[in-house]
Amino acid sequence: MMSSIACEYGIPVGLFDAMIIRESGYKAGIYSPKNAFGLTQLMPGTAADLGVNRYDVEQNLRGGARYLRQQLDRFGQVHLALAAYNAGPSRVRDGMLPRIAETQAYVDNVLLNWRRLAALPPRATVQVMSELAAVRQQHRARRVTVFSY
Repeated sequence: MMSSIACEYGIPVGLFDAMIIRESGYKAGIYSPKNAFGLTQLMPGTAADLGVNRYDVEQNLRGGARYLRQQLDRFGQVHLALAAYNAGPSRVRDGMLPRIAETQAYVDNVLLNWRRLAALPPRATVQVMSELAAVRQQHRARRVTVFSY
């Protein structure tokens, strides 16, 4: 589902995959301390603006993809779009990343994950995510982190 939604919005699948890994680690029911929710960690206001139910997995993915697409269209560069996705578009000014350590680390991490995913053959990426899901299922009490550097 993630791949087809990324393609539908003209987002490189690896970029969307890397962003979801950073946002939620593919945990569909996760909240952030700031009340963002789901795979793409949509804030309540952003989800409302996009007209999606952030609690529905498919709508959450569609909302995240649409919001990322809007930022890519607005800023024209992946690193700026990611910064806008994380910190809000009003914080990205004059073609510069905001001076927010969390946002700078977010952008670096998503881009690193994307590069690492690109180095894997497509089947390996699917296999890694399948194995991650199996490990999480077996060890619900343990935290599993993938591609966090």
